[in-house]
Amino acid sequence: MIVVPIEGIDDPRVASYRSMRRTANLRHDETFVAEGTRVIVHLLTSPLRVRSALLEPKWLEEFRPLLEARPESDLVVYVATRDEVAKIVGFQAHQGAMALAEVPVPPDLIELARSRKGHLFVALDGVSSAENVGAILRSMAGFGADGMIVDSVTCDPWVRRSARVSMGGIFRVPVWRVDDLPATIARLRRECGTRSIAAHNHPPVTDLDRADLSGNLLIALGSEATGLSPAVIAACDERVMIPMSGDWSCINVAAAGAVFLWEAARRRIATIRT
Repeated sequence: MIVVPIEGIDDPRVASYRSMRRTANLRHDETFVAEGTRVIVHLLTSPLRVRSALLEPKWLEEFRPLLEARPESDLVVYVATRDEVAKIVGFQAHQGAMALAEVPVPPDLIELARSRKGHLFVALDGVSSAENVGAILRSMAGFGADGMIVDSVTCDPWVRRSARVSMGGIFRVPVWRVDDLPATIARLRRECGTRSIAAHNHPPVTDLDRADLSGNLLIALGSEATGLSPAVIAACDERVMIPMSGDWSCINVAAAGAVFLWEAARRRIATIRT
């Protein structure tokens, strides 16, 4: 660990942390910025390669054991006051702790699917909210999902806000971005025996409590504005909805994802116990 004091906003060594309000600066050269103390703890205990950290002095001391245990010999820790950190990152709403790490290369999707009997994937179709993507990742980590597949217009799961909301779930769940989500769903069915269900609330549909969630499974979740695209729905084996009270049929996509994942996990645990 190399500790470097930083005194000014214009120091080029912290350029990767600067002006993070601009979307174009959230991801570049296959790195991402982790923000928040709890997220950084998960990052520092993960196998991901950490390039640097930007910390207030109190967090340097708090994280020192984790930082010194890291395998990187070139890990740089930039230390600045809280005011300077706020100036560098471009906003006040932070905890004075950030880190820059490398986005891991995910394993081959088909090989992983073939190797894991009873695998569970989540596919996102046009989910634009970073908060929703991060929350779904957090649920996936909690319920033991094997990976997330995102289409070309879904928010990048590695942007700062998504990584923060995932609370470190992004460090545990591999993510694949694909150009053709329906074709990927079809290939998983054909080559890996993966059954896909579309989270959908228009008939014909099966209630979640009656749907088949066994075996190799993919849960497809869509945009809150338009839902799943017709092509993704057609690629899935079954349309499934969460039964709700009265004529209400709308909940947040991250909440819906958590319900689907919990029901799948609950049944799998029950099967193991019996």
